[in-house]
Amino acid sequence: MAAAQGGRSVTVLQLHSNFAEIQKELKRVLDGISAGRILESFDILSKVTDAVVVSCEALGLASELPVVETFHRDNFWRALNQCWLVALQNVSAARSDEDRLQEEHIVHLQSSVVRWADSLAQFGLVDYEMGFWEADIMDSLDNILKTARSADASAP
Repeated sequence: MAAAQGGRSVTVLQLHSNFAEIQKELKRVLDGISAGRILESFDILSKVTDAVVVSCEALGLASELPVVETFHRDNFWRALNQCWLVALQNVSAARSDEDRLQEEHIVHLQSSVVRWADSLAQFGLVDYEMGFWEADIMDSLDNILKTARSADASAP
């Protein structure tokens, strides 16, 4: 059984495998955050998010019709968004200065979030329960950037 998405045929087994891999990577992100590997974790999270956005149609995320009966699209988006928010809430847990998000990293993440949201907007998948929470993620990034800049300004 195959589902046609974006001109490509993807089997249900492939979709299950793709979503299992995404979940595994999100767990790696959270484990890395817990271990203080902030930069590495955001690199993984960015790559996963980019892959999801690029493959949105092929994964069946752009359609309201279920591609896989046991797949809950809203749970998928919630997990991805919550991973972002948890990671952002814990940026101060960096184990060393080399693992800390610097201003250029935050600015790059902001740019990526805007790019992903622009791409997902064509499917109506931005800032809704079943989509990418651009506003919440950008608010967190803005707060982190303000904190970093004020810390830099007060440093001797």
